[in-house]
Amino acid sequence: MAKLVRFRVLDGVAVVTLDAPPVNALSGAMRAGLWDVFTRINSNDDIKAGVLMAAGHLFSAGADIREFGGAVRDPSLRQLCDLIEGCAKPVVAAIQGQALGGGAELVLAAHYRLATPDARIGLPEVALGLVPGAGGTQRLPRLIGPERALQMMISTNSIDAGSAQRAGLVDGIVQGDLGSGAIAFAKGLIESGKGARPTRANRSHLRDGRAYQAAISKARTALVSNPLHAPHRVVECVEAAALLPFETAMALESDAFDRCLAHPQSLALRHVFMAERRIDDALIERDGVAFKPVVPIGKAVVLRLRKAMRTAAEALVKHGQSEAEIDAAMVAYGFRKGPFGGRDASVANDAISRRLIGALVVEGSHCVEEQAVQRPADIDALAVHGIGFPRRNGGPMRAAQSMGLIGVRSDLRDWAQESDIWAAPELLDAAIKDSKGFDALA
Repeated sequence: MAKLVRFRVLDGVAVVTLDAPPVNALSGAMRAGLWDVFTRINSNDDIKAGVLMAAGHLFSAGADIREFGGAVRDPSLRQLCDLIEGCAKPVVAAIQGQALGGGAELVLAAHYRLATPDARIGLPEVALGLVPGAGGTQRLPRLIGPERALQMMISTNSIDAGSAQRAGLVDGIVQGDLGSGAIAFAKGLIESGKGARPTRANRSHLRDGRAYQAAISKARTALVSNPLHAPHRVVECVEAAALLPFETAMALESDAFDRCLAHPQSLALRHVFMAERRIDDALIERDGVAFKPVVPIGKAVVLRLRKAMRTAAEALVKHGQSEAEIDAAMVAYGFRKGPFGGRDASVANDAISRRLIGALVVEGSHCVEEQAVQRPADIDALAVHGIGFPRRNGGPMRAAQSMGLIGVRSDLRDWAQESDIWAAPELLDAAIKDSKGFDALA
């Protein structure tokens, strides 16, 4: 296996390079390599400073999402960040392209930060239903204050190098070669006698307790009607940064991360994220930062799903439900509008939303059985981007798994007595036989 971390020493400066382009994912093997190198740096008296940089066009896109949910291989990213921050020699992070998620948390753990003019730093974990889990909620507010930190994490928007420098997140912007600039910067630290600068020790943004709490209250107020789980946990973690000792607040962050990881919303959001990256480009294509169904194949499946939901809605009307009730139920569930066009979300109704989702599961299963798509997850991606299925619920096939496939099948058998739109498909029987459900039918 190729070596994922390169290491060399130049005039007392250890240059550590992440070498797994294009995204330099912080896999277990990558973390182990970094752990070994920084342990050596800390114990070698001939090394006076370190530079952490990356090969390729971006610093790091963060953790390998495929490792989430399984046993964590030591060192964890939190342990690695603590090791880097605790290094007795100054560590300079040199950022090009993007430093996202766990990559940004590595940067926050370093003592100094330099960036290229086009670099961006972001903590987008909320998009996956998570909170940063390696100290991001604790170190970021120490560097840029609670209001900006909360805005970055909750919006999932990354910050450009210039803005990062003005906010105090980045110490300098390198116009020429990043590696040469970072090494020169590290040598300057050595010559001037400037040592390590642990982020955890920076309390400049924590001293005004009243202003800090005002930022927390403002964020809470803005989230009152937000149905997502993770943003609320982010606020709790950032609040803890000012109220608790660092290690205690880190333990709270770790607990929040674990609770988010097991939450149905995170399971759904991570499912859609992976589905978008596995689906055939004949079904969906990337349009800038968004995705859209492709004509004719992807669009044809979307039309089938939309027709199935409309047919189920009309069947409910025949049995006494009003169009307004049906629309309200689906908007309350997370759709932007109901099957009849209504946008009122005043009345949630799980019985209605469950029936319409059931009809989507039936039609989606038929699409898989007929090989219109390759796998159930394709249906979820198409439903999210084609009919506005709420991303936080993962698409109809993922939603059915969250509901419990055996219970869904039982309901379908009952509802099928009213209309064939709910006739339980064979694919559902196959999914029930495996503990992974529809995920096993890839």
